[in-house]
Amino acid sequence: MESFSLDMIGQLPNLNIYTQLCLCFSVPDGDGADATRQVAADILAQGLETLARRVPWVAGQIVHEPSSEAGNSGTYKIAPWADTPPLVVRDLRGDPSAPTMEALQKRNFPMELLDERLVAPYMTIPGRAAGSQPDEPTAVFAVQMSHVDGGLLLTFVAQHQAMDLAGQMQVMRLLATSCREENLPDGEVELANRDRLSIIPPLGDHELDPVEQLSRQTVKPSPLPSGADSVESVWASFSFSEESLATLKAAALQTATLQNVSTDDALTAFVWQSITRARSRRLRNDPDTTQTRLTLGRAVDCRRYLGVPREYPGLLNTMVYLTHAAQETADMPLGEMASELRAAVDPATSQVGLYTRALTALLRRTPDKGMVSMGADIDPPRDLMLSSWAGAGADCYGLDFFGIGLGPPVAVRRPRFQPFEGLGYLLPRHPSGEIVLAVCLREEDMAALKGDDEFGILVTLRRHIPVIISSPSLTFQDLVTLLGLGEEINGGAMDEFDRSLRAYPCWPLRPMDLDDSSTAGRDGLMNSLALS
Repeated sequence: MESFSLDMIGQLPNLNIYTQLCLCFSVPDGDGADATRQVAADILAQGLETLARRVPWVAGQIVHEPSSEAGNSGTYKIAPWADTPPLVVRDLRGDPSAPTMEALQKRNFPMELLDERLVAPYMTIPGRAAGSQPDEPTAVFAVQMSHVDGGLLLTFVAQHQAMDLAGQMQVMRLLATSCREENLPDGEVELANRDRLSIIPPLGDHELDPVEQLSRQTVKPSPLPSGADSVESVWASFSFSEESLATLKAAALQTATLQNVSTDDALTAFVWQSITRARSRRLRNDPDTTQTRLTLGRAVDCRRYLGVPREYPGLLNTMVYLTHAAQETADMPLGEMASELRAAVDPATSQVGLYTRALTALLRRTPDKGMVSMGADIDPPRDLMLSSWAGAGADCYGLDFFGIGLGPPVAVRRPRFQPFEGLGYLLPRHPSGEIVLAVCLREEDMAALKGDDEFGILVTLRRHIPVIISSPSLTFQDLVTLLGLGEEINGGAMDEFDRSLRAYPCWPLRPMDLDDSSTAGRDGLMNSLALS
């Protein structure tokens, strides 16, 4: 193949990261299991080879062509490298540092058990500039198959300058088709290989730059205060059941100013308000935050706003921002915030198309692309950047790569990578309707979030134990009696729970799928309510 251009947004140097998706399959150990694993690896290798023949750039590498001009960040593009994308196969069975499928299932596949250093072929943050070390090529796309006791972990990674998650999902769809030895659609192959520089149309002669939006994406000098210390941050995963999400949306609609708010809007607003409450004590004690305004940055797929087909496998991402005073963020009715989020992305009211074309124009006239960043206006200890991958669930759980009876993945997760405060993902929706939030906060904020009553009512921690609505008359004492918890929960916790529950009269409580004879079930419930 010849060198291949990146989308203009792909010229952002700070997008030199890898997006990882780990599909977890159950492979019961026993007669024939090893043969099944080998067949799966052979099919995947053949599929990658077939895909690369039709879409050669997926086997390429990101290279950097520096500029001789001072203050110019140069050009990034895809260059030839290999015949097929890298496929790494690791047998982690018996490795004490690797999870077993049983351990993963018991804890609902928490991010902390899926260490990228074990299950991914490339780290999320590579630690070196793209194309800076010729002896360590920056792969565009790669796959790792990890064999664990009782299962198979299939991790797909895509270099973010080359594609966003929507683009990565399209490459995975094409790969699944190749693995099944079916013909790739000619139109999708043509779209994958088309010139990327003309994908985003220019601004019209009479269109003005959205000054505020571009200001949020322009890097400003912000030296750390003298003696500033780094703060430990941690990742955690939280599960929202289908019933919890339905409850959440119903509650949002009661105060919504728009009636087309989505579940994603309601969940995003709920998560943002919950994190703000969790941070509130720390922010109140910070003398620099008296007049703090907090910002939520929400990643958006720009394709539909620009008339670009869903199957385009490049990078067409931007971010929209919601900014309010700290107290207003915490106190705003859920539906009102969800409505603001909806208005920012609804094609009928949104300016995402204009924002994307203006960002492209800004990049074209800015020699140093490092001065532009989606997160330029984000302060991680106070703000949040959230990407929703929930809509990718149908593909992630529906793709058949092997055709050998493995069935769909049991779970889809993002492997754990180095802590990055103020970053979160809504992971692909499970066929059951469950959505998992993976978020990174500093330790004290995470502890506060886990102890937040409003958050705990709808969240399931570690186990799939939805705590949701059914009867307004069900008290916490009733729940304790029903589950046989006896004296394990104190009366103060019961009173606190009842107060929280009464704050949401439209949200009665019902325990589901609990084994009342199981100690793990009782412990999981207490964790889900953050009362232990």
